[in-house]
Amino acid sequence: MFRKITLKNIENLLAFLTLFTDTEAQLYNIETEPLTLDPYCYSKEFNKFITSVYQENFVIDFDWPAWQNEAEHLVKNPELLIVADILTLQKLLTTHIRKERFCSGHLAAMIKNGHFLAIFHRLQAIHAALMLEKSDNHGKRNMMKQMSVFQGDITQLPVDAIVNAAKNSLLGGGGVDGAIHRAAGPELLAECRQLHGCATGEAKITKGYKLKAKWVIHTVGPVWHGGNQGEDEMLARCYRNSLTLAEQYQIKTIAFPAISTGVYGFPLERASKIAIAEVNKFLNNHQSIEQVIFVCFSQSAYDCYITGVQEVAES
Repeated sequence: MFRKITLKNIENLLAFLTLFTDTEAQLYNIETEPLTLDPYCYSKEFNKFITSVYQENFVIDFDWPAWQNEAEHLVKNPELLIVADILTLQKLLTTHIRKERFCSGHLAAMIKNGHFLAIFHRLQAIHAALMLEKSDNHGKRNMMKQMSVFQGDITQLPVDAIVNAAKNSLLGGGGVDGAIHRAAGPELLAECRQLHGCATGEAKITKGYKLKAKWVIHTVGPVWHGGNQGEDEMLARCYRNSLTLAEQYQIKTIAFPAISTGVYGFPLERASKIAIAEVNKFLNNHQSIEQVIFVCFSQSAYDCYITGVQEVAES
């Protein structure tokens, strides 16, 4: 049976986010009593979280056995949670708590593999959207739906196009570039050879091959030299040119990595502000693209982007 979730319910559950982001958060208490059959029990803080899942209406009655395959699918593919609704999150949390009763340590496994963090990230996005819906500004509400942030593997996202932070040669490399080439297969490299490279700030497009995305848009970000050599404008052009190319190919959903913030050394906060500003400007002036996803590798990058997106949506 569906139980209504309010903003307060979500806020109360989000209060436990640090349990999944703080590396020093304590999951277990270790009992010293030698006769204890199960020496590892959950900490007081984590038990409070489990209690809160019940109290905030996230445990519901439904056909649990019939939904097990769907739950496993979402665990193996956390990127799908980016579009999950509240009912799906209720079912997932209910499933995990019920499985814990039959398999001690299940919740710990879901924390270790990052699944609970993915659930919390989706709750954060839903909370932000609901907060904006409380205002009567339809433009803000629409903008929040069009820009979202995801922490995970960009190669696994089921979008029309993913953007590759490429080298000038377009022949692959490390980081996101290497991951995309490995996931797409050798056909991607073969097509890239026909493009004869790409200038910094420009963008070129190829097929996605073995990726879930139909297209890969390759753009070359600037190397950071202190900020006085036009790095900001070159990075902005990466986003503008990628979005323009997406529009030309009738791409509706597109995912960007944090371009230039890896080995190229562009400061993360500065880069995120440029990325969000350029995407926001494009979405305000074009109707073709329905959703832009900023994909982050680290928790610090995710926090930076989610804050930036919310600031733009509320401005």
